[in-house]
Amino acid sequence: MNETPAPADSGLKSLAQKYKGQIGIGLLVLYVFLLGLGTIGEIWEVEWILDLPLFRPPGKS
Repeated sequence: MNETPAPADSGLKSLAQKYKGQIGIGLLVLYVFLLGLGTIGEIWEVEWILDLPLFRPPGKS
């Protein structure tokens, strides 16, 4: 009973291995962008940034 991975699963793993560096850099850039956006919203009290669901404090509707 030797199970072989599905072709779609194998292709996804090979893509992840091939583009691991680019995916990591992309996630890092996204993180830094969101961090900067939240910082700008807090420092200069930009309401449209602070009203985004990502930056809304818990319990505030």
